[in-house]
Amino acid sequence: MPDVLEKPFAIAMVVLGLGLIIFLHELGHFIMAKRNGVRVEIFSLGFGPAIFSFRRGDTEYRLSWIPLGGYVKMTGESLAGDRSGEPFELTSKTPWQRFQIFVAGALMNLLIAFPIAFLSCFLGLYQHSSEVAGVGMQEAAADMRPGDVIVEVNGRKIDSLAKYHIEMISRWKGDRIPVKVERLEEGKPVLKELVVTVESSQHHKHTGPPTLMPLKLTPGSPAALAGIAPDHEIISVDGERLYDPLLVEERLRKNPGQAKRLGIRRRDGVGRITDTEVTVTPPARTVYSLQDDHLQECIIGLLVPGTPAWGKLNLDDVIERINDKPVASFQDLKDIVEVSPNQPLRVHVKGVGAPVEITPAWNSKGKGSLGVQMKATARFADVREGTSFHAAGVRTGDILRSIDGAPGVFTLPGTEKTPGVFAYREEKPRTIKIQVEREGHKDKWIPLEIPLQKVEEGDLAALGFGLERGRAIGKSMYFRERTFAEAVQEGMREPVDITVTTVEVLRKLILGDESPKGLSGPVGIFTVSYQFALLSPGNFLWILCLITVNLGVFNLLPIPVLDGGHNLLLLIEVVRKKFGKPPPSEKFVATFQYVGLILILFLVVYVTVNDIGRL
Repeated sequence: MPDVLEKPFAIAMVVLGLGLIIFLHELGHFIMAKRNGVRVEIFSLGFGPAIFSFRRGDTEYRLSWIPLGGYVKMTGESLAGDRSGEPFELTSKTPWQRFQIFVAGALMNLLIAFPIAFLSCFLGLYQHSSEVAGVGMQEAAADMRPGDVIVEVNGRKIDSLAKYHIEMISRWKGDRIPVKVERLEEGKPVLKELVVTVESSQHHKHTGPPTLMPLKLTPGSPAALAGIAPDHEIISVDGERLYDPLLVEERLRKNPGQAKRLGIRRRDGVGRITDTEVTVTPPARTVYSLQDDHLQECIIGLLVPGTPAWGKLNLDDVIERINDKPVASFQDLKDIVEVSPNQPLRVHVKGVGAPVEITPAWNSKGKGSLGVQMKATARFADVREGTSFHAAGVRTGDILRSIDGAPGVFTLPGTEKTPGVFAYREEKPRTIKIQVEREGHKDKWIPLEIPLQKVEEGDLAALGFGLERGRAIGKSMYFRERTFAEAVQEGMREPVDITVTTVEVLRKLILGDESPKGLSGPVGIFTVSYQFALLSPGNFLWILCLITVNLGVFNLLPIPVLDGGHNLLLLIEVVRKKFGKPPPSEKFVATFQYVGLILILFLVVYVTVNDIGRL
């Protein structure tokens, strides 16, 4: 498909797909209402004004302008006083009949998940392998490492990290789950048996796959002629096994003009692996750069949920020492942490008496990580002799006041926009002009000039790797195909797995074992659906399967306004009748519904804020 049509086609798929599952939900209500003799006044495909309509019997069928679902209007369902006690009214039916009508929409959502899942598997979809790159907090505690391939969880075979996450999230917090991984030791695969303790989903989500596929590859380029294809993973450079795209790019840029051996891995449609090795020689290019990682203070600016520092450090904490080593800059912290995966560290925070013990987890670079990022400030933390900054006259403790005439902190333009780090990579030479405030010279800022340094590096674009936003390598996702029989088997299992996971996550939310920050609303659902639609029709159908199951389960919750809320009212009615009391009054029902509406509106606002925050 031409690129110009790809995005509009994906948007159309999302609108029609989401509209279809909502419409089928209403179709369930419609079918069961007709079957139980309830008059349906309107059955609309879409919302808003009708494009056209026709009447058959007592029902007006509409095609409306807004294609996001549909609705069913049944006689006697509202509290507006239009009920007369006629046998065809909804409220004239028995509680059992009304229960069937109310539950039919959610059941329709759950039932259609099976054919959707089958089609997704049969068409094929891009998915991650079960190979680990960055290791989650709970997995790191169990000694899982980058490069491990998860093959089994509690006796169940695992072929993707998505399956692994489903297995872990759908279990009780605190459960100790046996996990088998395959690990290379001295070049040979060895099966290791680990035990992972279940926590909330955020503690497991950082077990990411290798991210080592070319984002783009120029046909006829040196890389393409060497045998590299867009669906190949670059697993090593000069024999060094790598799991992080930045490291791959870094190795390719070093020593331009020298031949480099690239380990290449290809996964076919059923997951079989073929490894080979090719040789490429990145041509040289001249760039002008300026970078010094020791300039930024070690102040915590971001804590990633579920990582080792989460719950132990706070925003704006100033790290002074780790064990007995002083920490002058954020780079000092990284230098200590990165060589200490799975080793407890005593982290001393300024103003706090006792140190905090934190055990770094493995990250995708095969190094230790606390899960923190630095805060962008204006103070030069550690200006070392021999650096460009020291030669230009910058001194430790200086306060940055302006960059090229503009006020600012350490967030500067350049290819790598890393808060807190001077990081320039430009095509032409120039001088960065800054002003600093210095102790004893507060009455006047000191102007300084720092020239960009000439550097020779490997030219990735000339090698054939197309750059996107300065990046050449992206996530590894191979296209997984299944036979008809395999698609049937997986199509029957996938909705069940999703249903169990959804119910378990809801249970954890209620008990406080899961953070509501992970909830998504309309914005998040549309965004994720659009991203999956860009991947392939199979991936889009998979996300539709996930959404329709969630819609079905959510609608069964005993929340006013939802189908489960209607059934809760029915239960109250049946219990009251058993004790000889009349059904709930219209005032009670109206209050019940209004409370539910307020709850739903609050939830919509909350999840929308979550979605916007993630965007």
